Amino acid sequence: MVSKKQLLKSWKIYAILDNGFFADRRGLLRKFRSLMKSSVDAVQLRFKDLADLSVYRTAREMADLARKTKVPLIINDRPEMALSLGASGVHLGKSDISASTARKVLGPDAIIGCTVRGFRDLDSVDKKDVDYVAVGPVFRTPLKPGVRAISRPRLRDLCENAAIPLVAIGGINIRNVGKVVSEGVKTVAFVRYGIAEKDTRRKIEKLRQAMLAPQ
Repeated sequence: MVSKKQLLKSWKIYAILDNGFFADRRGLLRKFRSLMKSSVDAVQLRFKDLADLSVYRTAREMADLARKTKVPLIINDRPEMALSLGASGVHLGKSDISASTARKVLGPDAIIGCTVRGFRDLDSVDKKDVDYVAVGPVFRTPLKPGVRAISRPRLRDLCENAAIPLVAIGGINIRNVGKVVSEGVKTVAFVRYGIAEKDTRRKIEKLRQAMLAPQ
């Protein structure tokens, strides 16, 4: 059986599915099914209102499918919902509850990630409670207007000094992924690439190939 530590180290592609990109439930579910059939290593769900019954039912359907396909499913912000859905874990932002509280809710086997921007954030991460950190944006992105991209030297330093797996996010696509891989990044995440476009499976496979190509 693969341990949680081994699983996280094997991740290459981490997709983030935000329901705000879709006009209706059917489109969202179609995209999720495409992700489950792709070579993606993990999927995070971002829902604006999981308290809404129809949204919760959609998330439940996704969680059931993720378990069948054995793709780790991460819920953004809401550890209690991750527990209710039987998801693999939760991702926490700076303004969310603490990782230690999330760990108490979800237990030792859950995957817990958090967002960091630099060494100050990284130094404050409790390695007992946090399994991976997401750093970004590594490139300028319209999803984070006014937020400067992390410099290449800082990204390199973070990769070299992070004691836990690091996931790079922000504006990543097939044309620039080699730049972050060359700085030591092993796992990349995206919100738009492969989500806002058609042929998700092919796009993700091409991104994986670009990551593995000689830099």
